[in-house]
Amino acid sequence: MKLSSLDISGVRNIIDARVADLGDVNIFTGLNGAGKTSVLEAVYILGLAKSFRGPQLQPVIHYLSNTCTVFGELEPPDDDATQRVAIGVKRAKKGGHKIRVAGKDEKSLVRLAELLPLQLINAASYLLLEGGPKQRRQFIDWGVFHVEQEFYGAWRRMQRALKQRNGALRSGQAHNTPLAAWDNEFIEAALIVDAARHRYFASFESIFYEFLTQLLPDSGLVVSYERGWTSDGCLGAALKESKQRDFKRGFTHYGPHRADLKLTINGLNAGQVLSRGQQKLVVCALKLAQCQLMIRESPKGCILLIDDLPAEIDHIHQAKLCRLLDGLNLQLFMTCVEAADLADQPWSDEKNIAVFELERGEITAL
Repeated sequence: MKLSSLDISGVRNIIDARVADLGDVNIFTGLNGAGKTSVLEAVYILGLAKSFRGPQLQPVIHYLSNTCTVFGELEPPDDDATQRVAIGVKRAKKGGHKIRVAGKDEKSLVRLAELLPLQLINAASYLLLEGGPKQRRQFIDWGVFHVEQEFYGAWRRMQRALKQRNGALRSGQAHNTPLAAWDNEFIEAALIVDAARHRYFASFESIFYEFLTQLLPDSGLVVSYERGWTSDGCLGAALKESKQRDFKRGFTHYGPHRADLKLTINGLNAGQVLSRGQQKLVVCALKLAQCQLMIRESPKGCILLIDDLPAEIDHIHQAKLCRLLDGLNLQLFMTCVEAADLADQPWSDEKNIAVFELERGEITAL
């Protein structure tokens, strides 16, 4: 699936704009503050009903408006007009959201994410290297969600059981029946989540190394998945072993909620070793590997948003990255200050390249 058109209303400085005839590669150019990132943000809102720049709605919605609306039309890979799907998302400053899919109200955010699978590379993506385990768990879970059908239901069960178990620990019920009951529920769901993550990582690892070798050869970087408890013991035994500590501190120490995707060089955190430009290339390798799996395993494919791709990457690596992007069967939305930085890359002839210029929130096709 790919977006063929986009209507944006009230998203930051974009009061009202329509972007028609979207291509395979969509480049949005303009000076700082022109609204380039806001276009990517609008696509993100369309796919997840939230912004990637923070949880607050007030800065997202234009100061003269009480709501923002994003509408898009999805078309299948064979460009069959009868199979196109219209989706729309409205957010209000007071909170809440309204979703429309194919002319009908839709309540499920999960359904929205399934229809428009997104991947994002922006300044915050450095947290995959510099941030804590939470960011990396969210990254791997986003990939698993799109390729493992049973994952999301088990993940929700696990989170619910974990919340109840922690509540029992804090309320002093650590030696009573409620904790044992939630232990069983937590373990059952946690093992499904862990197995799905392991299957995903087994496929992800080799693809990631392929991209990394092309972008940053001889880096010595090693990626590994840590499940959140000792690998030589079962989760039930780990919970039993840490029961007294869990009771004293009021939370569960072992389980998939403590998992991590480790990225190291000579045993050190890669974020502490690599330069800023190298970090961006590693992040790109991570995201491209996830895109590749989403394309391979999901019929919906993937839409990739890249904010300011040329930043902190030299021209040689920009070309390498664009060649890799060109080889992926996905739709691209990218921003830059100078259109030539991206438009003049060696895109293949079959790629439909669309370039748009932004000025004070207005979008013009070039």
